[in-house]
Amino acid sequence: MLKKLLLLGLLRDQRMHGYGLIGYLKLHENSGSVIGKSNAYRLLRLMEDEGLVCSHAEKEGNRPERRVYAVTKKGDRYFLDTLQTTLATDTTADQPGIAVLEFIEALEPDVAAEHLAVRREHVATRHSVLTNLPADVQRMLPALDLKLRITEVELDWLDEKLAELHTLIDNRDNVNNQQRTG
Repeated sequence: MLKKLLLLGLLRDQRMHGYGLIGYLKLHENSGSVIGKSNAYRLLRLMEDEGLVCSHAEKEGNRPERRVYAVTKKGDRYFLDTLQTTLATDTTADQPGIAVLEFIEALEPDVAAEHLAVRREHVATRHSVLTNLPADVQRMLPALDLKLRITEVELDWLDEKLAELHTLIDNRDNVNNQQRTG
């Protein structure tokens, strides 16, 4: 699901051929967007069969013919629905879950804030569990400190992003109020 979401997110802004998608994914491997070449092409074919993307052959100059992919209306709806669900999920341990945060601007600020708030609750719960482990268990888990730090950074980031979204919401509401009364 997350890999489909990532491919759809990349294709929403522009039509791309498979090589372009693979190049982007390879360039951003460290962001958690790990999709291999054969897996990406398999997913593109599957998504085309599902009606989420469409493709056509395109030839530029002397280059070989390439398939160019674009998101369909059904694919856009799937993307937005899945993005909302995924944003509300604590997927830190699953790196592609972090990559979907790149597409948060695809949602209205109030929708994004609602789902990120749910995600924040999950992350806060995980943080609480980690900090409340008995000392003997903590000694057996040398990477626990790293996990705690990562969780704290994620909580800080979520708080900052939620504050930004609430500012956007407040500004939008103020403009709407002024237009109604003006």
